[in-house]
Amino acid sequence: MKYKYITDNNLYNKQTYMYSEYRGITFLEEYIYSRQRYLDKVASSLQKYNFEYMTLTSSSPVKRSLMEIREKLRAGNFNNKTIDLVNAYTKTFEVRKRIYQEYDKNWKPLNGSEFEDHETYLLFADCLLVVFQHTKCLKYFSCLLKLDDTLLSIQSGLNERLQEFLKEIIMQEIKIFYQLVDENGIVLEEAK
Repeated sequence: MKYKYITDNNLYNKQTYMYSEYRGITFLEEYIYSRQRYLDKVASSLQKYNFEYMTLTSSSPVKRSLMEIREKLRAGNFNNKTIDLVNAYTKTFEVRKRIYQEYDKNWKPLNGSEFEDHETYLLFADCLLVVFQHTKCLKYFSCLLKLDDTLLSIQSGLNERLQEFLKEIIMQEIKIFYQLVDENGIVLEEAK
């Protein structure tokens, strides 16, 4: 069986994760295979970038906001305002399965707002990783899984630098996954 949550382009072919059929360990193994296939594909072809200190330039309010959030989180600043912003981005992504470049004060995308900036999705994924590692709140990991499904569905549209960024995100995601598997006593046939 194939992991069904990665299509040709999840930005346009939105996935519905609610009421998913439970298929047990097989599903988990398919999920790991989907991630490992990407890591194997890019393992030897990419240069190493240092994303810890990566700076991006953008006129997009959302990208600037996510860069600021990421910087604060990486500096250990987990204040309520920062977490509230992550929660707002999490909620809007969970509802729309997209990250738009501009929102109104109620977190509704502005008419005509772009949603195909791949770098924005990677920045948000990095924010989710850091917040999950700090809080251990599964809603952030759940959102990260869906976000990474989207990123994997558009991987062919990522330049080399963004593919390397995605590789780093996926490696951290898998590490968290195996920690959760171990903590919950789940036995997978798949070798770690």
